[in-house]
Amino acid sequence: MELLEKDYICEGQVNIHYIEIKNQRPALLLIHGQCMCSKDYESVFQELGERYHVYAVDCPGHGKSEKRAEIYTCHRLGELLCEFIQKNIGAPCVVSGHSSGGILAAYIAGKLPEMVSGLLLEDPPFFNVEPEEMQNTFVYKDGFQLYHHYLNQTEEKEFMVYYLKNSYIFGLFGKKFQEKIAEEARQYLHTHPGEELHLEKIKEASLHGYKYIYDFDFLFSESFYTGSWFEGVNQEKILQDIGCPTVYLKAKTKYGPKKVLWAANTKESSDRMMKLMTNAERVVVRSGHDIHYEKPEKFIKALDLLENNRQCSDFI
Repeated sequence: MELLEKDYICEGQVNIHYIEIKNQRPALLLIHGQCMCSKDYESVFQELGERYHVYAVDCPGHGKSEKRAEIYTCHRLGELLCEFIQKNIGAPCVVSGHSSGGILAAYIAGKLPEMVSGLLLEDPPFFNVEPEEMQNTFVYKDGFQLYHHYLNQTEEKEFMVYYLKNSYIFGLFGKKFQEKIAEEARQYLHTHPGEELHLEKIKEASLHGYKYIYDFDFLFSESFYTGSWFEGVNQEKILQDIGCPTVYLKAKTKYGPKKVLWAANTKESSDRMMKLMTNAERVVVRSGHDIHYEKPEKFIKALDLLENNRQCSDFI
């Protein structure tokens, strides 16, 4: 299996970098979540490459793709990815999107009904990610708000050191612990420039969401913090416009202290999604948010449900 790294230049000279795995099978477009990139799918590339002609994009603002603040809206990014399908893939495809990439995938399915044959929504945060919706969520406290404060300070240049000092989740272990791991991170990054961060007392999976952080434009996150990411679109309409067979792969809802939502969306928001989609099956998985990384076998089975038009009762 050969992974080809390529670039596609969209209208307006917007570069989309992507990984392609060629195959005579149907096309599959993968859209990663916020802070990640196409390489986040490495754990499933081998199996996917045997089943599909894979296109895994770096969403603009991430990886090696264009970084330009004015294009960081669901509408603009969605239209760019529609062009990518129409002019670069050039054939009907299955679209799979994780997290914010799932919102984009849903947008694309509604805009290109003739080009999207199936849709896999991997834990998209519908109805829990606009400013008025997300104040008591993990993604706001440990993500959008923290990134916003990082952008508006000048004392700390090293993001991971700033993050560990100010993180919501690591703050639950106490300020002394935070200071200790932040200093450990500073020393590690100084002696291992350009390498992925490893800390003695922190599991690798706990830092996975920041593996590609130095290829991420924090202004992408700022668009969620301000709400500008949703300008010109309506979450309900995005879901209502989906016509193709859809599998909604949801990580089980859970809460932290003080009822902070530690999941992409609440059960109520998830039920609301299901009422709006007319041709969707929901599969709930005991997993963290990045299901294809934590539970790759579940991710592959979710695609099987789409491909074979099987029922969720077949999902083991």
